[in-house]
Amino acid sequence: MPMEKNQIVQKALDILNRGGLEGVSLRRLAYELNIKAASIYWHIPNKSELLDEMANAILEKRFNMFDFQNDDREWDEWLYTLAHELRAAMLAYQDGARVVAGTHPDLGHVLLKLWDLTVRVLHNTGFSYGMAATITVTVINFTFGSVIEEQSSHLPMAGPKIQRVKLPQTLKSALEEWQNENNDIRFDTAVRIIINGVRAELNAQSSKLN
Repeated sequence: MPMEKNQIVQKALDILNRGGLEGVSLRRLAYELNIKAASIYWHIPNKSELLDEMANAILEKRFNMFDFQNDDREWDEWLYTLAHELRAAMLAYQDGARVVAGTHPDLGHVLLKLWDLTVRVLHNTGFSYGMAATITVTVINFTFGSVIEEQSSHLPMAGPKIQRVKLPQTLKSALEEWQNENNDIRFDTAVRIIINGVRAELNAQSSKLN
């Protein structure tokens, strides 16, 4: 029975969850599928394209029933939803953020659809296309970076390492308090700060027009 692309991508995601991004290779994929490498190359010619397919599959699992056409949304609610849903999608897989953040989306890719929808929602609100793009990049890139750090086991300020570094007392107290919050709270707070900044920009823009 011929191997389907979807089977190849799903097996790659299985390898990702077991060994992280470093464990994913076309050679290992062929070995675990018990097929020749040429059978993979027929569908997916190189690792870069494999990672793109994996990224899309990660996002499709979360957004497969999502209405990408409906841009009649409150901009602040949408930015909040975008950040949290994107984070949840990437957290569902080991190193999911590294895979998705490194993708090269083309037409039909979920990430490109999210970009397009966000720009349309913000433009409908009154932002120029340029400003809408800037806001979109800010929210998505922040989410990428936040989840990459969250999924990393070697954060520079994580855990007991703080105790081994001589820090100013104010910084030490701030970091200790910061560590007492869980990742969900820290992420939510940061997203709200970004949204409040966008709201301030929108208000400033409205003031100039009045």
